[in-house]
Parts: sequence; structure tokens; C-alpha cells
Amino acid sequence: MSTEPESVTHAGARFGFPAHGPGSLASFGRRILALVVDWLPAAAAAYFLTTNPSLSALVIFAAVTIISHSLFGRTLGYAVAGLRLVKIDGLRPDPGRVLVRTLLLCLVIPAVVSDDDGRGLHDKVVSTAVVSTR
Repeated sequence: MSTEPESVTHAGARFGFPAHGPGSLASFGRRILALVVDWLPAAAAAYFLTTNPSLSALVIFAAVTIISHSLFGRTLGYAVAGLRLVKIDGLRPDPGRVLVRTLLLCLVIPAVVSDDDGRGLHDKVVSTAVVSTR
């Protein structure tokens, strides 16, 4: 049993993120909700507007994700789930970092391999985190 107080041992403590509330690391469930909200319109657009819906959905999803995170720090799904993408220092990530993160996210495996803080490999590679806004 650890003798350290909870405030030192919670997910994200080593980066200075709070244990709960705004600015804390996002839960897996809220990140999945955001992914579903972002993926469904991309899949629908690809299905109805293209001849190769599988590849097109991935391209549409990636493009919208890169643009949204670069301009606003969040996608529609992140807004619905109350999330924001930040660098480890709490600032908005630059477009290059967002591009690499999104490409890794589209490979799926880096997103499901996570560390003790619940951050996926795609976040670790570019030093980002998904935090709660509420």
C-alpha cells in the first residue's frame, strides 16, 4: 500500500494534471464517446458521397480531426464529451503534432496501447493528453 497522498498518485499527477474536474485526464469512456461522435458523420459522408466508403471514411475522419484539433483544440465529439486535446504543458498542440497524433490514431493499435495514466501511445509519441473541460 502506498503511503503517498492520493493527489500524488492519481493519473496525470506526474504532469501536474488534477485528479478530478476540469483539466484532469479524460476517462476511457468519454474518449470513446468522442470517437463515436466524430466517426459516425465521417462514415455516413463516405457511404453516401464516395465509391470507396471504407478508405474515404478514414480520410474524412483524419482530415476533420486534424483541422478541428489544430484550429480549436477539439473536435465535435470532444465538445460533446467535454474534452480537449492539450500538450503535456497544458497548451494547445501545434498542427504538426496533431497530424502525427491523428495518423497514429488512424492506425488504431497506438491508440489502444496505453500507459499507467491511460494515455495512448499516439499521445505519448507527441507529448499530448486528452483532458476534461468539465
